Amino acid sequence: MESLLDDVSSFCDMHDILIPKMDESYFPGKSKRKSNVCYSHYLRVEIFYVVINVQLQELNERFDVVSSDLLLGMASLSPVNSFANFDKDRIVTLAKCYPNEFDKLLLRDLSYQLDTFIIHMRGDDPKFSNLQGIKDLAKELK
Repeated sequence: MESLLDDVSSFCDMHDILIPKMDESYFPGKSKRKSNVCYSHYLRVEIFYVVINVQLQELNERFDVVSSDLLLGMASLSPVNSFANFDKDRIVTLAKCYPNEFDKLLLRDLSYQLDTFIIHMRGDDPKFSNLQGIKDLAKELK
């Protein structure tokens, strides 16, 4: 993140673009009226959150519930940051999309296996501590 900020600052300096101080008051348009909103709040609420909401709406319109469940289930398997996104319920929901592969008994077994899996993955084994993606995990599990 620091390098991105450094790049942006360098770009702004090169092109004589004023970089506002984030804790200073933000004045919309050309108005210089007293404002209780600082630049960081304005950028976060008026810009960033709005863009995230638009992106979320677009994703919801493009993908049906099954596709969303597939994406969320796959993200739950990501080993990045010691499996920070691990979500057993989402993975089980993903498995339910494949009824020919997972009957009720296999879904129950999968639930127990996932409990065991995450305990081992988050344990002290160094080969699982710095994985960057599912590809890395697959290589280590060979």
